[in-house]
Amino acid sequence: MSTWSLGSAASQIMSLIEDIPTAISGAILLDIVDRRRLYMESFTGQTIGSTGIAEQYQPALLYLSTADVLGFMNTFGVDGNSISLAEFSESKGGESNLMKSQEVYLKMGEDALKILGKGSRWQKVNG
Repeated sequence: MSTWSLGSAASQIMSLIEDIPTAISGAILLDIVDRRRLYMESFTGQTIGSTGIAEQYQPALLYLSTADVLGFMNTFGVDGNSISLAEFSESKGGESNLMKSQEVYLKMGEDALKILGKGSRWQKVNG
């Protein structure tokens, strides 16, 4: 592996998830990844740039961003649990496969983030 940019992370997400709608892909996908990067900076107390993202941050960024994308896809209704043809409509109901996948990726991302550790917000003064 090598260092990533936001675009590299977005490309990885595009290869993991099939049929990402155009409403999410492109600049919106980059924004999703960037928001997670900022969240990771806040959590760890480390500076994680939008380019040159070190290998240690890549798993958490990928998993958390993928969970977000799956959540947005579920919001847009991009799931195989319903089908409609003209006036006929069939819905399976219950929890969608996107929501289940989102939970898995969110858990993996949180675990990867915990490994990085939480930064402290204090510093020693006078000594």
